[in-house]
Amino acid sequence: MSAEQARRSSRIEFGGVEQVKERVREARLGHLLESLSRDLRITFRGLRKKPGFTIVVVLSLALGIGANAAIFSLVDAIVFRPIPVPHAGEVVAIDTAASKLTRFGSSSYLDYVDFCARAKSFESLAIAQQMSAGMNASTAAPGSKPENVAGLLVSANFFSALEVQPLLGRGFLPEEGRVPEKYPVAVISYSLWNRVFAKDPDVAGKIIKLNGHSFAIVGVAPESFTGIDLFFRPDIFVPTAMSAPVMADGSETLKQRSYRGFDIRGRLNPGVSVAQAQAEMNVIMSELEKEYPESNKDNVAIVRTEMGRRMEGGNIAVPAILTTLVILVLLMACANVASLLLARATSRLKETSTQLALGATRAYLVRQFLAESAVLAVLGGAAGTLLADAAIKGFGVLVPFSGSAEGPDFRLDMRVLACVAIASAASVLLFGLAPAFMAVKDAWGSLMTTRGSVSASRSFSSIARRVLIGGQIALSVVLLIVSGLFLKSFTHSQNIDLGFNPNHVLLVTINPLLRGYSNEQASRYHEQLLQRVAILPGVKSATVAGRVPFLSYSSWDLSIDGYTAPDGEKFLDIATNEVDPQYFATMQIPMLYGREFNSNDSAKSPGVAVVNETLARRYITSDSDLSRALGRIIRLRDGAPIQIVGIAKDSSYGSIGMPPSPVFYLSYLQQGGPNATLHVRTEGDPALVLPAIRAEMATVDAEMTPVSVLKMTDLISRQGLFLPRIVTMLGGAFGFIAMSLAAIGLYGLVSFMVARRTQEIGIRMTLGAQRGEVLRMVLANGLFLAVVGLVVGVGVALLATPLMRATLVGVSPWDPATFVAVCVVLLTATAVASWIPASRATHVDPMVALRHE
Repeated sequence: MSAEQARRSSRIEFGGVEQVKERVREARLGHLLESLSRDLRITFRGLRKKPGFTIVVVLSLALGIGANAAIFSLVDAIVFRPIPVPHAGEVVAIDTAASKLTRFGSSSYLDYVDFCARAKSFESLAIAQQMSAGMNASTAAPGSKPENVAGLLVSANFFSALEVQPLLGRGFLPEEGRVPEKYPVAVISYSLWNRVFAKDPDVAGKIIKLNGHSFAIVGVAPESFTGIDLFFRPDIFVPTAMSAPVMADGSETLKQRSYRGFDIRGRLNPGVSVAQAQAEMNVIMSELEKEYPESNKDNVAIVRTEMGRRMEGGNIAVPAILTTLVILVLLMACANVASLLLARATSRLKETSTQLALGATRAYLVRQFLAESAVLAVLGGAAGTLLADAAIKGFGVLVPFSGSAEGPDFRLDMRVLACVAIASAASVLLFGLAPAFMAVKDAWGSLMTTRGSVSASRSFSSIARRVLIGGQIALSVVLLIVSGLFLKSFTHSQNIDLGFNPNHVLLVTINPLLRGYSNEQASRYHEQLLQRVAILPGVKSATVAGRVPFLSYSSWDLSIDGYTAPDGEKFLDIATNEVDPQYFATMQIPMLYGREFNSNDSAKSPGVAVVNETLARRYITSDSDLSRALGRIIRLRDGAPIQIVGIAKDSSYGSIGMPPSPVFYLSYLQQGGPNATLHVRTEGDPALVLPAIRAEMATVDAEMTPVSVLKMTDLISRQGLFLPRIVTMLGGAFGFIAMSLAAIGLYGLVSFMVARRTQEIGIRMTLGAQRGEVLRMVLANGLFLAVVGLVVGVGVALLATPLMRATLVGVSPWDPATFVAVCVVLLTATAVASWIPASRATHVDPMVALRHE
């Protein structure tokens, strides 16, 4: 082959020199940036010309993306947020369960010591127990007032095991966790350092008082570290060796193997799996059972990752439902936007066809459509972030006892912003990609025919718009039915029988340890105050209890003489409360059999207990004669006999709508203790007697102030109904958004159909068609889609709503009234959305319509 022939062949195969130069220029970064800049300029110019379209699309996306970000923040705060320590995914939790029937339970300090000595699978193990102490920091922070602070009693290696470096000072030294009551030291949280000590850089070494005992501050935890529990944020950390001054049970927490109140966290050695650690712990627990049969019989240890433990905790049902609902909302928003983009692309059919005829490539046109979608997604994401921030702040307002150490911590952080970014990117793919390809395909088809507008009206894009709108209506039916069921469930929850009368009950929580009282002095203080409050004008009755339903919870290992669990387990983990003799009368809990506590049930008399009917029926007598439980003996871990003297009616102990759990009550006169809440039943508004109660408190001790004052009805509303309320509100909001999006989408589709068929309508009216016939013709299109979507949505809801059964109170998942109401509401909304453009079609001037292109 000659040189000229070779040159000619290469030009035929690779193109001319100028063509190659052009391809090289296009591949350069500068050209790509220039093309991107040009596409963005064209996009912004086009969006400015259609402000109504832009606003509707951005708002639709903002609702979908903002709702997703807000719900992600809620679910993240409840379930998925890792504990704030380095390498959080490597942290494991060890539960010591009282039997094989449960997967959760706290450990004793002595068991923890044995775990550390015998287990080889762990790099480190640390323990922590929640506590509350009265703090007086007036010497270290002049002007501060005594307050009750939440804290953790921790092992000396707590911070080092979790790899947490104090912001100021140091953590605890090994010897500070070994010798009881020798090293009164504490580490404070960043929040307490900021709130009380005004970020004093010299705070290390200063003295504060906890429950009247002096403690030296040795360090400040970093701002990011808020403890090891998503629902508990401690302000102070104290070594376990100092349990006596800050805990009601004192040093017994370190001496009794049966005292189980510590949570264990740790890290595995490199190369050790959770399964291997579990196998080793099984061997250790068997050894401890043989060595200490009285306290460790049938106990089991469960090793899991922190996230695995949460997944088994059973707290994911509501977050899962909310996540599903909000994803449906995002899908509806994307479908709505996709439908609008398809309509917009169809209206630009001639423009797109002209661009193709002039040489524009399909890839170039798809890129232009995607650029428009990306800009809309960014604007929608920005608006969604603002909506999410407002919603997250609203969650914070709804949280019970907002601002306290307890409860989920909702916030807009990088994880939520990442959710916004992912939702925005997903939106581009969901609503932008398919319309872009369809629009180019239709434009190419119209270019190949002489009847572009007619073919376009019957294109795949037109079918796709109808499918999208029908899908939106079906999804809105599902969301409205779900929200309707939640609303009905919430209404029923507000009126459910709790087993006690919460009206006109005032709860006054007092912690005498704030004033340095001992446990015995605290018990005497409560008894003296109770005697004075009971005779106040306007007070019907008053009592003292260690726990309050919906506010605090306690459970103890309990054995029942004559009862053995099916698996041979002896001890049961049962909810308990220590109550005064007047408790059942004050709370109006009926006594079914036997008697209440009385003044003779003192610390010097034999132990007595009252059990609820569920405990009696489940573990003592399976027949209807619950009185057979009277006289039976129950025992705590110490083995001391406690005789059942009464059977009380079941009452809610902290959950609404759930089956009653077994509960046993012990006499407060026998148990004593500083942790107690005054329950006062009044003749009128409980707030009216509060000044008199404060006066009586001052009479007994002039410097004593209540830790908290609540009405029982407010407590139930804020705490017991918190999740039902927030689920109902969010479900209702999602349902309304879904219905609005479906109505807007249907309105847009019918309006587009009217605009495309203007000439046809004019011809029909010229040939004598009446306005009513035109109205029916246009309405039929919209209502047909609505009915199809309604049927599909109801079918899906019938299959899906049984999954909600566990979260509904007093409502069937197939409640016919809810289904019928949703169908009527949605049909009305879609009929109105179709009627408006249909009515406008009947006023078309036939002569104008005939000239319409």
